Amino acid sequence: MREYQRRRRAGVDRPVDVNRRHNLWRLYRITPEEVEALRAAQGGRCAICQRHEDEVVHNSGGRPRLDGTPAAKSGLVVDHCHRRGSVRALLCSPCNQGLGHFDEDPARLRAAADWLDGL
Repeated sequence: MREYQRRRRAGVDRPVDVNRRHNLWRLYRITPEEVEALRAAQGGRCAICQRHEDEVVHNSGGRPRLDGTPAAKSGLVVDHCHRRGSVRALLCSPCNQGLGHFDEDPARLRAAADWLDGL
């Protein structure tokens, strides 16, 4: 029974698209259709650096899915405000991680840009 419950909670028996819908809603309160609308509105480009999702290097880590298929490789990820929980845009992973490393602090980001300009 424990194994059944663990697998059920992990979503093993659900199709990939059902898991994606579930995870997007659980994490961001957004549907896959809304993500696709954002992708279309942004022309498939990162909202910050404007690189097209096909140009982004895919550092797809993690393990393969339990059904044996490889982990998803998406060029753009959902960016959200941690304070408000609202979705802001789709970003490439490097831009999204950069914001996170600077604690989403505009002053720190500006200071970093000023420092780079001074080199």
